[in-house]
Amino acid sequence: MLNGDNMKILHCADIHLGKRPFGTKEFLKKRYEDFFLAFSKVVDIAVDRKIDIVVIAGDFFDKREITPDILEKSENLLKKLSDKSIKVLIIEGNHDNINADDEINSWQNYLGKKNYVQKGSYKIIDGQYIFDCIKIGDVNFYMAGYPSFAVDTVLESLGEQLNPNEKNYIIIHTALDGDGKEFLPGLVKKETLDKLKEKVIYIAGGHFHNHSTYPADNPYFFVPGSLEYWDVKRDRGRKKGVIILDSDTLDREFVEINPRMRMDITFTCDKNTEEEYLEEFEAFSKGLNLTGEELVIANVIVKGNKYINTISLEEILERNGALKAYINLKFEKQNSNKNENEDNVYSIKNLETEIINDWEQFRNKEKLSEYLQEFKEFQEDKGDRERDFIDLFDKMLEEEIDSYENK
Repeated sequence: MLNGDNMKILHCADIHLGKRPFGTKEFLKKRYEDFFLAFSKVVDIAVDRKIDIVVIAGDFFDKREITPDILEKSENLLKKLSDKSIKVLIIEGNHDNINADDEINSWQNYLGKKNYVQKGSYKIIDGQYIFDCIKIGDVNFYMAGYPSFAVDTVLESLGEQLNPNEKNYIIIHTALDGDGKEFLPGLVKKETLDKLKEKVIYIAGGHFHNHSTYPADNPYFFVPGSLEYWDVKRDRGRKKGVIILDSDTLDREFVEINPRMRMDITFTCDKNTEEEYLEEFEAFSKGLNLTGEELVIANVIVKGNKYINTISLEEILERNGALKAYINLKFEKQNSNKNENEDNVYSIKNLETEIINDWEQFRNKEKLSEYLQEFKEFQEDKGDRERDFIDLFDKMLEEEIDSYENK
């Protein structure tokens, strides 16, 4: 029950309902259901903990275009919150983002008309940033949507409008750029967040799929991470869940939920022939005693110069109980003088980086290999990531041009 002085606010992000990864029919069906199951756990937490407000900081849906089944399942879950008088505040992320001039086709607008959510963002009128603000109790909830590359400008403009003597809660689909080495559009700089320190009680972020906070001491910027492994191979953190804030005491709690089981295994391939190493990998896979429900990442260390049939390795793991197998090849270095503390294996990325270092046409060679890895991930996903690809490609070109202009 909202009392104005003490509210419980649950923050989640990157739900990605409707995610359909590429794979077998069984894998697709189970993973499709996993994302709904994860959000249903959040709904249960909200009901059990008597949460007053659920904040969804972007990417509620995995794509802008959704099917009737996705919509029906989503409405059923949101209705459970509505039936308990739990308010839901939501913004669009880069995945479910609709052009600001095309509000009619926004599924979040539709959910708002059904009174399941309250959607917000910002507009630019005569050069001024106008933010949707919803006041509940004694808290001002400012909705900043997904500003993409304009995120720093947007947050600085919002900061200028905030009254530091009030309880201001910002909802924005962004994550921390950190040391500037991240390769995802729409990230905020530390310097921008620093300017908001005395003006907010909480900034609810998203975009990154791993849980993080800023700064290390007395944080006020939070990214809960995705509820499920959106990118099984690259999601580094295993900690999945939501953050609950007490609006009176400002105490926070991270409440974990259990995603699908993900396993990391290591196999050393030192046999000379394909027949030999496949036979050894078969025995190795059987010894894992998989149940048919696990996502398995196999780090295969290759000794010597040999071709590795990764498709056959995936098939062996899946035949022996993996719901889905992913193979990471790592090649042992052929350097007898290597330092004992040095990593003694090459990844595909390491090999590509060495090749790129010989390219004279590019100046920003360190980042180029990182960008190429991202582009390959977009291709492997086989999903609707065209806008991500274009944004990232533009970012790469801008940095390369800047490196020439500043030489």
